[in-house]
Amino acid sequence: MTAEQDARFRLGLARKLLERARDEVTRGSWREAALFGRGAIENAAKAIVACFAAVPRSHEPSALLAGALADPRFPAAHRAAAATLLPRLAGHGMAEHVLLSYGDERNRIDPWSLVTAQHAGETIAAAAETAALADAVLADVLGA
Repeated sequence: MTAEQDARFRLGLARKLLERARDEVTRGSWREAALFGRGAIENAAKAIVACFAAVPRSHEPSALLAGALADPRFPAAHRAAAATLLPRLAGHGMAEHVLLSYGDERNRIDPWSLVTAQHAGETIAAAAETAALADAVLADVLGA
C-alpha cells in the first residue's frame, strides 16, 4: 500500500466512523457515539500522518498529529488549526479507548454508565474538526 492509499483509506475510515457516531447520537447511544467518534479522531490523525511517514501503531491521536505537525512538509496553511486541535485530542488517546471499551474496571462501572450526552457531543465535535483538518491536509499534500 502506498502512502497515498493509506492516507485515503484512513480518511475513509474516519468519515464512516464519524457518520456512525452521529447516527448513534440520534438513538441516544452516548457510549457508542463516543466510541465511534474516538475512532474517527484516531483515523483522521493517522490519515494526516500517512501523508508524511509510515503510520505507527498508536491510539494517541495527539501524539500522531504532533509528529505530523513537526514535519517541515506539513502545509503552512493548516499549522495553526492543527496546533489548536492538539490539546483537545490529548483526551482521546489510549485511556479513553480503554474507558469506552471496558469502563472503569477498578470500580466496576460499565462504559454505558460513564458516557454522557455532553461527552459524546464533545467527542463528535473533535472528530469532525480532525476529519476536516485531514480533508484539508490531504487535499493540499495529495491533491485529493
